[in-house]
Amino acid sequence: MTAYKILAELDVTSIDDNTLVTRLVYDFVQTQRKEVSEENERLRVIVGDHDYYIDNQQYGQKLATILFAIDEIDISRCFIEVLTTNKNIEQEIGILSKSDNKYQKMSYSILSGEFVKRKGKIDQHAYSTNIPTKVNLANLNEQETYWLTESKTFCMYPWIHLNASPDGAAMPCCLWDYNYEMGSVKTHTIKELWNNDNWKNLRKNMMNDVESPGCRKCYGEEQAGFFSNRQSSNKHHGHHIDKVTSTLEDGTAQDFELTYWDIRFSNLCNLSCRSCGHIFSSSWYQDQAKLAGPEWAKNNKPLFWAGQHKTDMLDQLMEHIDHVEQIYFAGGEPLMMDEHYAILEELERRKKFNVRLVYNTNFTQTKLKDRYVFDYWKKFDSVSVGASLDAMGPRAEYIRKGTKWAVVEANRRLMMEICPDVDFYISPTLSIQNALHIPDFHKDWVEKGLLKPKDLNVNLLQDPEWLRVDIAPQHYKDKIKAKYEEHLKWLRPLDKFERATQGFESAIKFLEGNNQDQLPKFWERMTALDKIRNEQWQDFIPELHELTK
Repeated sequence: MTAYKILAELDVTSIDDNTLVTRLVYDFVQTQRKEVSEENERLRVIVGDHDYYIDNQQYGQKLATILFAIDEIDISRCFIEVLTTNKNIEQEIGILSKSDNKYQKMSYSILSGEFVKRKGKIDQHAYSTNIPTKVNLANLNEQETYWLTESKTFCMYPWIHLNASPDGAAMPCCLWDYNYEMGSVKTHTIKELWNNDNWKNLRKNMMNDVESPGCRKCYGEEQAGFFSNRQSSNKHHGHHIDKVTSTLEDGTAQDFELTYWDIRFSNLCNLSCRSCGHIFSSSWYQDQAKLAGPEWAKNNKPLFWAGQHKTDMLDQLMEHIDHVEQIYFAGGEPLMMDEHYAILEELERRKKFNVRLVYNTNFTQTKLKDRYVFDYWKKFDSVSVGASLDAMGPRAEYIRKGTKWAVVEANRRLMMEICPDVDFYISPTLSIQNALHIPDFHKDWVEKGLLKPKDLNVNLLQDPEWLRVDIAPQHYKDKIKAKYEEHLKWLRPLDKFERATQGFESAIKFLEGNNQDQLPKFWERMTALDKIRNEQWQDFIPELHELTK
């Protein structure tokens, strides 16, 4: 047995509840972790003389749960030592790690004795656990724990964040329903909006298990089995729960510190995607003018920005740069915006490379003037890039007008050369346009070596309603379901933590909805846009003809 200096140990030998295993491991690692560890120091987790195996899986479920939990906490895998009688432990760790990097493999020590592979006792670990990543639940009171892990309405965002749309709409997050106004950054500063009546009432609702109609998209995603934005906020920002506890009775949040940023500075974009519109894409203006008529064109302009003047939102955010922990860049197209690079350069100047960067980008533009985004990304500790790619080849160029597919693939290959450690996944917007194509696209990029099987995040389109996948007649839904189930047979053995798997499974459940009354509107909008763009859907998505049956 290799001699390590064991700082602390956790014994999960007798526990067959996977949720409890995960919670214990999270709390254990978060409590014991240090900023800097010595080479011979370890945290020990005792698996003991058995683990649980599902079907023909080649690794134990407790082992997978431990590895997945520490992946979400800022600690190298090598500082966790597993103690087990499993003589095949090295091979199982190798299957799960898929890396030759010594810092990406857990240490292990083998005990003497017999090892038993048990079946059917422990559920396979879901990728989307709701256990907060930066807080020890043992240090929270019962109410705080309930808010973060059990409540169906609570969300951290209204205490740490304010979203601003390019048209000035201020919202608690980017998925908020536009029909429920919260205020405007065109007329008020973020600080003035922070404790207005709308925000205070929202906080009170969330703290008291009262549903808010503006949150309907998250409620809908959770009902379909997706891991929602609300759940993600609690998982990744739950360490700010003290801001909630200190909230005044009327819903006033006493701390005004934006630790999470998601400001859509403008609608500047080079694409005119069919699921989008002029509010989020300047390239949509000409088409929208033709659809809406000359009066609309006279009263609107192609390019506009959030805030009371062009640099207003950036100026306000910079006041919070000492507090920021995570930034979500979206648009428009963020990689075309000066504001995006100004923020990265200020973070670089302050050496705040620990700020987590998350992107939603069409991935067609990777430089602005002489600034290459890859050169910035490789300097930061955590960068996650979600590419909004709905399809490949000519389909991609039809659905997201302006796309040059060869450029997208070239950008991905260059990214793998310059900053290979940056997290990259594709985030296709699942709609009736690409429902039957996404599995083919997914598998193609995996086979080309451009994507790992797990790195696909299904983004469920809910608006506009006429593009939803559940507008399909039953025979078409059956065809989608059959294709997804066949795709899942290929995916499940490759997706150890069910990141992509859960998306396809939830999409199947979402098909149970019935919005077939939107089909006439779908054809009306599709044919009108085809006429304007001099295109025909039959040339790009021929399977749509089955919707007419």
